Amino acid sequence: DRPRRGAHAALVAILLGLQAALLAWGAWRHSPTWTEVCHLPAGLSHWQLGSFELYQVNPPLIRMVATLPLLVAGPSVDWHMYYDDPHQQAVWQFGREFMANNGYRAFWLTTLARWSCIPFSLLGGWLCHRWASELHGAGAGLLALTLWCFDPNILAHGQLIATDAQGAVLGLAVFYLFWRWLRRPSWAGALLVGAVLGLAELT
Repeated sequence: DRPRRGAHAALVAILLGLQAALLAWGAWRHSPTWTEVCHLPAGLSHWQLGSFELYQVNPPLIRMVATLPLLVAGPSVDWHMYYDDPHQQAVWQFGREFMANNGYRAFWLTTLARWSCIPFSLLGGWLCHRWASELHGAGAGLLALTLWCFDPNILAHGQLIATDAQGAVLGLAVFYLFWRWLRRPSWAGALLVGAVLGLAELT
């Protein structure tokens, strides 16, 4: 009935809102991790130099999403000494220089980049809810969403500029869409699965 569906939708929104608030607070409160210091200049190099050489041990999608707002914020980045030497891991030097050039503002830039990644975790919660609901009903969907929203690993990695939680989310999206395609095959469904699989591999 309509009142029950409305209450269910409200609970879903509350749970996702709580997770978003926890992730946003953690992203602001916690200092940058040692890999995030490198993800920031690497992501900016993808946008500003059109190069994917820095930090090529990881795919570029997440750091490009993370650094998109930094293109407007205008961080201080010196590309005059840019070089790519796979034997010296130049990204570590650029990471240190990025933090030094931006000073205390680097913490705010890191927060902005982290906030850009929060929608991935919210998508993961929605997928858990949707898939569990289709399998076992509304109650199972709420339980799956609750477990996702308050899982310590998701709360820890979902607030970072990293690929762990985000890769899990896009992997989950691929499996969910493939499961739906198996139930009702179509060319549109196959193309959607292939596109999301490509995004997962870029993550």
